[in-house]
Amino acid sequence: MGAQEICPFYGKNDDYCDVGCEYISPHDVKMIIRYCNGRHAECLKYHELAERFQNDLLQVAKC
Repeated sequence: MGAQEICPFYGKNDDYCDVGCEYISPHDVKMIIRYCNGRHAECLKYHELAERFQNDLLQVAKC
């Protein structure tokens, strides 16, 4: 099985994306399954955050 790319904003903190942080709601589970693991390029929240934090994106990915 090949490695899949995880969203760089997943599980970081509430300032970026709250999916994967603290309490995981049923909605969060759906989003994790649908987008966070390998399909984040299709996620609207990812695009919003990538645009807002484009200078910090590489730094976030390293955390």
